Amino acid sequence: MTFNSKSHLIIVPTYNEIDNIDKFIDEALKIDISVLVVDDNSPDGTSAYVEDAMKFHKKIHLIKRSSKLGLGSAYRDGFKWGLNNGFTHFIEMDADFSHSFQDLVKILDNSHNSDVVIGSRYILGGGSTGWDKKRKILSISANNISKLLLRSQINDMTSGFRCYSKKALEKIDYYNTNSDGYSFQIEMTIRTIEKGLNIKEVPIIFHERRLGSSKMSKSIVLEALLFLLKNGFKRWLKIKIS
Repeated sequence: MTFNSKSHLIIVPTYNEIDNIDKFIDEALKIDISVLVVDDNSPDGTSAYVEDAMKFHKKIHLIKRSSKLGLGSAYRDGFKWGLNNGFTHFIEMDADFSHSFQDLVKILDNSHNSDVVIGSRYILGGGSTGWDKKRKILSISANNISKLLLRSQINDMTSGFRCYSKKALEKIDYYNTNSDGYSFQIEMTIRTIEKGLNIKEVPIIFHERRLGSSKMSKSIVLEALLFLLKNGFKRWLKIKIS
C-alpha cells in the first residue's frame, strides 16, 4: 500500500451505527489511517463510543452534530474539518462495512495519481453482494440514466466510496454544493468533470450492511431524481451546474 497515513483521512457519517463503529475503527487502526466520525446525534451512543476511543487513539476524531442534517452536509463539514487540520486526501466511506477495507487499499493506492478516485461497482471487477435482483436493476438503471442525462463517462455516478484530493475539493467549491444523498455524489462528480480534473474509477464490491438498518429513504431517491432532471437539462444546453 502506497499512501502517507498522516495525509489521508476517512470521513464517516454516522447515525445509529453502534453495532458497527467499534469494528470499523479497529480495521482503520490496523492500516494506520486517521478517521473522522461525523455523528448526527445518534441516540444509540455512537458518538460516546467514539469519544472513548479518542482517549486511546490519536488518529480517531469526532464531529458531534445536533440532529440529522443529511449525508451531503456531513461530508461538507468533514471536508472542512480535514482541510483545516492539514489533511490532503479525503475518503468517503460507510461505517456499515458495505465498503470493504480490502477495496480501500485500491483507492489509497490510486489517490496520489488522480484528483478523484471513485470505487465503482459498474466496471470490470466491480459488483455488489446481498442485493436482490430488483435492487440491482434499480441501481444499474439509475447510473445509466445519470450517465445519459448528465453526458458523463463515469460508470458509477452514485458511488459513496471515493477519495478527493485537497486540490479537487478546492477547485469544485465543495462547500457550496446543495444536495444530499445520491444527488450529492452526482453533483460532486459533475463539478469535478466540469473543472477538468482527473477521475479514476477502480473496481469495488459493494456489500449489503452487516448490522443495523439502512438510511435509504424515498425522499433521498426523489431528491436524486429531481437533481438529474434539473441538471441533465443544463448539461444538454451546456449550462454550468451551480
